[in-house]
Amino acid sequence: MSKLGTFTAVAKGASYLGMALNQMVKLAAHGTRTAADFVIDKKRYNIELLVGGATIETKHNQSGAQLSKLVRIMGDVGVEQAIITDVKKEKK
Repeated sequence: MSKLGTFTAVAKGASYLGMALNQMVKLAAHGTRTAADFVIDKKRYNIELLVGGATIETKHNQSGAQLSKLVRIMGDVGVEQAIITDVKKEKK
């Protein structure tokens, strides 16, 4: 095998290793976020975005941080109104 072939194989292996590590970190972050939401028992919201009285998008099960971000950018994206409702948790 030539030097170029060896280098290519090593580089390919390193890139696969990097992609695998990246996916593991993403999975851990998602799991941590989900566990924190469960333990902290944060409120969740349903949000209807309205333009000209017509609903253009409905977002379900949004956190307080997501709601805050959406309210901040509403004017920039042309949303005139938002209807925000609490998501009621079902008791088991």
